[in-house]
Amino acid sequence: MSREERDANARLIAAAPDLLSELRNALSFIDEAVSAGALDATEVAQQFERARAVLAKAEGV
Repeated sequence: MSREERDANARLIAAAPDLLSELRNALSFIDEAVSAGALDATEVAQQFERARAVLAKAEGV
């Protein structure tokens, strides 16, 4: 593995907690907006499911 790859991995690992937190916040916001009728659930369904899958992977679920 090159130094560039190691550095990139280190940055990703360092950012992981913030990324996870922001993904949780985004999912909550989208869920609330859909429930309130502010967003069309059909339009966001695929992205929402992908985000949930990434979150589950990050959480080891």
